[in-house]
Amino acid sequence: MRTTRTVRGSQNGQTIAIVAVSMVGLLAISSLAIDLTTLYVARSEIQHAADAAALAGAKALADSGVTSDPNNTQLQNLAQNLAGAYVRATVTQNFVSGVPAKLVGSPAINFNLPGNPRITVTLQRTGLPIFFGRIFGNRLASVSTSAIAEAYNPAYSQGNAASFIPSAPKCVKPFLVPNGDQNQGGTQFVDPNTGAVKQTGTPFIGERITLTPACTNAPGSCTIRPAGRTIQPNEYLPMLAPTTHQYCPSSGSTGCSGNTGTDFESSTRCCDGMPFDFRQCGTSGAAYAAWDPNTNPGKNNGPAHNGLQCLLHTANNGPAPDSINPLNFNSNGPPQISPGGFTQSRYGVSASSLIGTSDSIVTVPLFDNRSGLASTQVTIVGFLQIFVNSPGQNGSGGGPKPGDLDGYILNVVGCGDGASNTAVSGGGSSPVPVRLIHN
Repeated sequence: MRTTRTVRGSQNGQTIAIVAVSMVGLLAISSLAIDLTTLYVARSEIQHAADAAALAGAKALADSGVTSDPNNTQLQNLAQNLAGAYVRATVTQNFVSGVPAKLVGSPAINFNLPGNPRITVTLQRTGLPIFFGRIFGNRLASVSTSAIAEAYNPAYSQGNAASFIPSAPKCVKPFLVPNGDQNQGGTQFVDPNTGAVKQTGTPFIGERITLTPACTNAPGSCTIRPAGRTIQPNEYLPMLAPTTHQYCPSSGSTGCSGNTGTDFESSTRCCDGMPFDFRQCGTSGAAYAAWDPNTNPGKNNGPAHNGLQCLLHTANNGPAPDSINPLNFNSNGPPQISPGGFTQSRYGVSASSLIGTSDSIVTVPLFDNRSGLASTQVTIVGFLQIFVNSPGQNGSGGGPKPGDLDGYILNVVGCGDGASNTAVSGGGSSPVPVRLIHN
């Protein structure tokens, strides 16, 4: 009995010692888990920040027009400056462990891929607090990463079907524009045989075009006289618009109320969510688009006039639309888009500020107008991206009339010469989609 008591007495306090030692190990493991979680979350956040910055930079490359005229050094300079501004603004808005990451150097832009420039963004976040690392004398940690994004114009992928990826933009407006530049004697925007953007001595980017309906004044219909004639570069045809318009303005948008009026008017004011992917420019298998002989879009309060008024937020004597400074094209600075009254009120920006995008920017299809109209079907060969100035005004002046499509060319996009891969929409209305190609 004495021996048993002695053994038991020698064990007194050992549990406390074991628990104490275990607590040290548990705290070490917990600190390590906290450190790893901190670094893992920071790594995820900085990658998202880099991806967002790279995509913003690629959006700037698309907006600059350099994908349409890739050898233009002025457009390259504009793209460089614009992309840098977009990247820096995006970095400040994406936090990593509570603060913005640091941009390492300047964004690197590769213009060696004609029409498909790529931008690389590298970010670093230093000063991350750690706990377990203090045992080894380290109190702070850092994470860094890179992302690469591309602005993709399929016009420059002709001749290589394996790498060709067609563009399938959404929200395409129902104005079928002939493939001829009214300012350069009808020079084609896009080579209809290869899908490549034509390279001329005078860039298309920044040109002002004013297109009027090719229809006669017959109410409610579009009659082409003489029948079957060739559509001229200063005209457009009303496209047979889809009957479903998925994204429409709310009733509070300066008097516009959703999917109303003709299909042409609704398609103009709303966004058709289905990708525009005809065989030349996509993968649907549909070979042709169709123009609508039953719609005359012209005249005051006609489908084009009403639709554009709603799109530009000027319906019912609404405020002035957004405007663009044409003198700023092809310069070293970003395109100067000034907000109109609706944009100022909706987004809380001042009249003196500049904006990077606008509801006034639209995408319209280009069709092959080398021959006369043999039927209601036309062949789509590319797209124009246009900044629309106004819906046109009544009066005796020489300006655009109601029903005209008047604006400045921002981009020219060819379809390429194949459609062997899945179409890229870029998630929006631009015919120059942007995408991450590495992260």
